[in-house]
Amino acid sequence: MKKILLASTICAASIFAAHDPSKTYSYEVTPFASGILTDSKAGVKNDHYANLGISLAKNFDTELINQIELMYIRSDILKYMDSNKTTHVNKILLNAIKRYDITDSFAAYGFIGAGYQDVTNPILKHKDSALLNYGIGLRYDIPNYGMAIKSDIRHIYATREGQNDFMYTLGLGMPLGKKSQEPINAKVPVVNNYSPSSEPVVEKQIKEDWSNDDDRDGVKNNLDKCPNTSPGVKVNKDGCVETINLKINFDYNKSDVKSQYDSIITNFANIMKQNRAFEARIEAHTDSKGSESYNKKLSEKRATSVVNALISKGVDKYSLEAIGFGESQPIASNDTEEGRAENRRVVGYINQ
Repeated sequence: MKKILLASTICAASIFAAHDPSKTYSYEVTPFASGILTDSKAGVKNDHYANLGISLAKNFDTELINQIELMYIRSDILKYMDSNKTTHVNKILLNAIKRYDITDSFAAYGFIGAGYQDVTNPILKHKDSALLNYGIGLRYDIPNYGMAIKSDIRHIYATREGQNDFMYTLGLGMPLGKKSQEPINAKVPVVNNYSPSSEPVVEKQIKEDWSNDDDRDGVKNNLDKCPNTSPGVKVNKDGCVETINLKINFDYNKSDVKSQYDSIITNFANIMKQNRAFEARIEAHTDSKGSESYNKKLSEKRATSVVNALISKGVDKYSLEAIGFGESQPIASNDTEEGRAENRRVVGYINQ
């Protein structure tokens, strides 16, 4: 059995290596080792024995639970006290798991579930039984490898004979099967060549002839793709709001907005404040170092940081939307440090 579990572990690791690591995955497979302390020997000599196991969890994006886990556990050889017979104990458990993030890498989790215990060579009170279990655990998501070190403690109760087992585990979680993510396209073009020294984007445009230009933006009606632009706002040749690429980049594994970008945020905020009908979408990205799931969360934090900075400049929070795309939309190669630095970015789009 140990060979089977070892082979399962190697197989899972191979599958993992063939995919990009991710927390935005569909499944997590976890080979683990454990020990069981029992308060009722049920006729066996071993009141503390070793186990090996493997679990497969399905991930969910809900408030109530984060995973449904199917777990298989097989004990070491157990000896009976008054017999030459030996036995194994096989346990199958189905658990619901709720995760609580502590930091970007550390999380606690709680779980509860039920299952069944199969005793391969039952004697006296040591018999097959339904099981109940619950417990708590900690996990550390390794940033650059996509795997997680997991450890938990649990109470397992065998209903048939009222046997109480206390199990502790140590395992290695590996993600499988990325979730699909549909790209969202911006509604307006982006001006990429922007620097803090550039003149403000919001300009007054003075036109003497407003014939065939109902919104008075300087673009004739027959060419105006955005015919309801607010007066005094700079537009492009299509008559749409000329928005700025925020050009905000981040240090590796950081989500705080550096002070050097204050003027860029101020200019963007000025557009929003002078045109209350506008809405803006703040999209954040990361490089490809680290797990895809970790990068997704990191990008969401970056987007939120920029939104909070805009709010601090007086922008209505209800006109802002923060989206994190993780590493899924690079604009440069992730094979070089320079390319990765470009990919650690936030862009902003204003929609009329």
